[in-house]
Parts: sequence; structure tokens; C-alpha cells
Amino acid sequence: MSTWNKHYHWKTKGCTPWAKEWFTKELVGQSAPVPGSDVAVRITGISSFEGDVELGNRKGKLITIYDTVIRLSWEGSNEEGKGPSGTITFTDVSHEIEDNGEDYPFETEMSSSASAENQQAYDTVRKTLAPSLQSVFKRFRNALIDTHARDLGHDDDSPAKNPSESAPVSAGQSSASSKSAPASSGASARAVSTSASDVHVSAQLAVSQQDLWDLLTNSARIPMWSKSPAQLTLSHGASYSLFGGNITGSVVEVDAPNRLVQSWRVPQWPQGHFGKLVTTLAQGEDSTNLDLVLTGVPSGEEDTAKTGLQNYYIHGLKSMGLGTIL
Repeated sequence: MSTWNKHYHWKTKGCTPWAKEWFTKELVGQSAPVPGSDVAVRITGISSFEGDVELGNRKGKLITIYDTVIRLSWEGSNEEGKGPSGTITFTDVSHEIEDNGEDYPFETEMSSSASAENQQAYDTVRKTLAPSLQSVFKRFRNALIDTHARDLGHDDDSPAKNPSESAPVSAGQSSASSKSAPASSGASARAVSTSASDVHVSAQLAVSQQDLWDLLTNSARIPMWSKSPAQLTLSHGASYSLFGGNITGSVVEVDAPNRLVQSWRVPQWPQGHFGKLVTTLAQGEDSTNLDLVLTGVPSGEEDTAKTGLQNYYIHGLKSMGLGTIL
């Protein structure tokens, strides 16, 4: 979903449960009167909340990472009782929508019979109630930061408080490429203490093995999930660059569409030191298993590496709607 962290100090906090509670508190009870009647339509609850919400702190810069689908229940009522009901689904509540200054897209449905009175209430949902909720969604990012920034060690009184300097960096923005990327995995380096255990993440994705392979290895398609430039050629020894230059290395072995082996490094690792990333794909009955195993991780960097693989590879692919097969 975003540019790989290239700094030493990297912390993240999962905020999904809090986000659901926040939206429930802010959205439930919002209402609008139906013109020419004593009926009002109002939000009665959140019927589903899909996706993830995280806040990261990268060297003093806050990074908001969220991509969710929120379905709300609504109903119309007056003093005599309940009227029509249905749903409003905000289909893309994400940092990218906020970055672009766009309105959050939504879809509406009515589950009651289409009488004249019910249709009038439904028109109010579509034209008045749903659009009025935009202001709530636009407050979310600041609420996320205000509530959780201190848990990540972010100092609100730091000089970076100037809005032009301290605006949160979203997961969709590419950080600057490293100025001095190593030329190859053969570069000389001093001895580095590496972890005795492998870093391993995996996921079941609703996509064919061939299509997933293409998403992972085609330079034209990689930005669809990485949200940043990529350079990759599937030939032995070829150098590659992902996440705007924050992942570099070379191709070691190609067995399309089953297995890809690459030397692999991030800028915070000791100069000239590379790990090895083995990507394995296995076609299942209705999904493909993606398995990522990273070896040669410097001691002390294991948790950071695992978080990075999970957030930027797995979550990035899931953000395309590939989903997880349970």
C-alpha cells in the first residue's frame, strides 16, 4: 500500500478497532428531515467495517495508512414508528481519497417497498443524508493522529509542528529515492550479524497464480499495489528497484510462475549487506498462496522486516480487492 520505510526509526500502531468505534460514535444518530413530511431519516448503525487502519511514525513524520469499506444502516421514522430502511456504503474510505481532496464515494440502497412515501425518504438519504456525512469522514485523519500520535513517540511540541513541515505523510506518497543505492549484491561489506531465524509472511489471495505472478513481476503492474515506481526485469543478475528505490537488489533465480529468488535490501541495513527474498506461489482450488521468506536479516531488524513485508506486499495486494480466503 505504500513506500517502504527507509529510515531507522519506524513504529506502527494498529488502530482498526478504535476506528470502528470512532465512526460509530460520529455517524450513528446523524439525521436529515424528509421535506414536506414528519419523517426523518437517520443512521442507526454500522453493519460492516472492512479493511485496516494504521498509524506509523517514521523519523518524526506521521504516516496514515487506511483503506476501508464502511456500510451504514439507515431508517426513516416519525412519532408513529419506523418507516423505510436500507444501507449507505462508503466504498473507499482511504488515505488516497483524503490526499486527493476528493469526496468519499458512496452507494445507497433501500430494502423497503418503493411506495411514494418511502421513495421520498430514500431520495433524502441519497441527496441529503449521505452527502452530509462527508464532513465526518474528512475529520477522521486528524482524529486518528490526535488520538494515537503520542503512543508512537511523536512529540506534538517538536519544531515539525509547522503545518508545511509536519503534514502527515500518507501511505500513497512516495518518499525520495535513496541517493546512493548499492550497485549489486556482490558489493563488499563488513561482517554483519544476521538473524538465525527467517522472516516469513504468507496470504491466500483470490487471484490465479499466473495473474499474481504478473502483478509481482511486471514493472507496469507492480505500481498497482505498491503505489510507487518499480523497475524489474526477470533475467538472472538483473538489478531491480521497488517502492521508489527503497528496495533494491538483483534477480538470483526465476521459475515462472512458481518461484522468484532475489537479493534484497532496505537503506537502513549496513552498507553493502543484502538478504535473500524467496517468493513462492502455489495455485489452490479457488485462490493462490503467496509465501514470502526473507533470510539474512540483520539482528534486531526482524520485526521491522516482517512488518514491512506484511504492510507493503500483503496489504498492498489486498488493497486491490484480491481479498483473503478464510
